[in-house]
Amino acid sequence: MFRVATVLVLLAALAPALTTPAEAGVAERAERRVVTYSVITRGKVTASMEVFRRQAQETYDDPRGWRAAGIEFRRVRRGGDFTLVLASAGAVPSFSSSCSAQWSCRVGRYVIINQYRWRNASVAWNRSGRTTRDYRHLVVNHETGHWLGLGHATCPQRGSKAPVMMQQSKGTGGCRFNPWPLPREAARAR
Repeated sequence: MFRVATVLVLLAALAPALTTPAEAGVAERAERRVVTYSVITRGKVTASMEVFRRQAQETYDDPRGWRAAGIEFRRVRRGGDFTLVLASAGAVPSFSSSCSAQWSCRVGRYVIINQYRWRNASVAWNRSGRTTRDYRHLVVNHETGHWLGLGHATCPQRGSKAPVMMQQSKGTGGCRFNPWPLPREAARAR
């Protein structure tokens, strides 16, 4: 028993020395930034808002998501740093002429999720055999990534995981569908 306890104490003491500088930076950043957001609807929304709020928060809390960039997302009743919107397809273009009723969008402080996509994903996504739940992770991560300052990405190499900032709803150009930010995307999030 004494030996096991001694080994555990030694391992705990050595753990910081075994962490690489890159891992240390991620660990430091993991506690540094809190982002607040509120949730609203626009247009005729028939999807469950309880499910939308819960699944969006699960996406934000997942360590594979923007949490890896050191960002903690907290939902507030009103205001916040940005507003997450579940919008009917017809209401999406009301945010900007650059938004389409076919897709989700981000305009200023608004991260807009198209209710039709929330419920049905996209043809390309569905053909890949991935779940609607994974598509929901993708669309929340992708549009929030725009709010974080990231632009669209392309497939870096055929067969690799697609960047979350790639427009995977339309296809992946040879990459594998992926609902989570790649480490290099998380590192670029501000």
